[in-house]
Amino acid sequence: MRRLGELLHSTVVDAAGRELGSVDDVRLVQDGPLLEGFGNALRVDALVIGGGSLAVRLGLHRQKMKGPWLLKTIFGALERRAVVARWAQVESWEDRRITLVCRADDLQTVADAYP
Repeated sequence: MRRLGELLHSTVVDAAGRELGSVDDVRLVQDGPLLEGFGNALRVDALVIGGGSLAVRLGLHRQKMKGPWLLKTIFGALERRAVVARWAQVESWEDRRITLVCRADDLQTVADAYP
């Protein structure tokens, strides 16, 4: 069994072998089997690759989010560099290296994946 922490900072490459950056955040969905005293189990839904993950964690990447304009401007610029790879797009994960089944052009930006 692997730990979530092993995903963080892993290098991600696309199907063409192009390095995309590292995993800066992991998106989880709570829809697994029921665990007594916890609720439904968590599963990995997607990986946030590159800058912009802090904006995602703070919710500042969302278009409708109202917040300090300076922070939204700064994080808005950073998030345009971050991309999201769905777990279904992961081909392999070995030794802190994740290989995707798709090319970088097929990935969504954080803003498009989580409006």
